[in-house]
Amino acid sequence: MKKGILLLIVVFGLSSCLKDVDYPNRPQIEFIEMTLNYGTLSITDSLGIVSFSFTDGDGNLGLDDATDSDGVFAEGEPYHFNLFIRYFEKRNGVFEEFVIENPPLHARFERLTSAGVGNSIEGRMDAWFGARPGSPYDTVRYEVYIVDRDLQHSDTIVTPEVVLSELGF
Repeated sequence: MKKGILLLIVVFGLSSCLKDVDYPNRPQIEFIEMTLNYGTLSITDSLGIVSFSFTDGDGNLGLDDATDSDGVFAEGEPYHFNLFIRYFEKRNGVFEEFVIENPPLHARFERLTSAGVGNSIEGRMDAWFGARPGSPYDTVRYEVYIVDRDLQHSDTIVTPEVVLSELGF
């Protein structure tokens, strides 16, 4: 059975808020859907896309490469990324995390701005995902959360299980 490479590329189908809404300052995310690619996949193809909505009351989501590259946001530091992805494989009926360090699954998305009157923002993010090459495990899932510039973590969303053999993988 072929195994794919762990790919995570974030696509920003981001939309800003057009009205002044009072959201909590801590970022909030909610699972929308998971779209899977069926059929023959190569090592460079994604297995699918996980989509989630987000809100943030003070509008401080996203990082700018020019201004957010020092201190905790510097490369190699824990908050260089602001979209965190944890990868799990089902082993003997239990999901166990497999940590991918080089390159990590995490991503960095750009600063978001509000089109509305206040600072509140809302939108949608889509992230492509893959599987670890050479893994003997057939079922995976992901956990996703985001962090704002005040280092406030959103809740974590958990994706449905993905059975790799059903995808032709």
